[in-house]
Amino acid sequence: MGSIILAATNVFGAATTAFTHVAASYQRNTANATTRTFTPPVGAIAGDLLILTSFTDDDDVITGAPAGWTLIGDNDGLVEYPAGGSYYIIYDGTTSSWTVTWDVADMGSGIVVAFRPDSPITTVTTEQFQSSEGISALSDSITTVADDPAVGGRIYMYFLTGRPLSTSIQNPPPTFSPSTGWVHVDGEPLSSTDQMDYAYKLASAGDAFVSTTISASDAGRQGQHFFIVNAV
Repeated sequence: MGSIILAATNVFGAATTAFTHVAASYQRNTANATTRTFTPPVGAIAGDLLILTSFTDDDDVITGAPAGWTLIGDNDGLVEYPAGGSYYIIYDGTTSSWTVTWDVADMGSGIVVAFRPDSPITTVTTEQFQSSEGISALSDSITTVADDPAVGGRIYMYFLTGRPLSTSIQNPPPTFSPSTGWVHVDGEPLSSTDQMDYAYKLASAGDAFVSTTISASDAGRQGQHFFIVNAV
């Protein structure tokens, strides 16, 4: 099951030609709740681009996005499987936490990932070209995307969030195989029954998107988002 969502937003700054990956922070509800609170990753500073994704265990809907964050896309309201949304913000360097509100009290988790531009950001354009969900192994191929090689700093982004079938701590852990050039980050594998993995690929002006397949072989209630962030 997939969707295509396009969004564009202007923010402040000057030309950006490249990003570096900084760090990520993780949040998990161990009991049912309608809110989830996120904190900035350790090392994040003013001007960093923060990307957040949050999910719940069922077909819930985000009713209150964090103040100041811009929606990239969501798969809220899906039948039975993890629902969630992805957002971005230019970090002010001082805010200590943000809250996401859901329509139903449920368990879930999420990730905030920080990327650092080489120059202050003027414009962010996000293209979410696929989101999907399932109760079995997921594998998605992205062959055509709205990617502009002339744009300087770009981030190809993938989130895998969900809950494996096993009730033990990611046992077995999910097998996650991004294509060449992607960096896989395994989120909290030793302390959570939730999957909070992500992968990213950094692109510069002149780089063109290459057909990509990312597979997550663990069976469970899981969802994934693919999108591109263009920043200049």
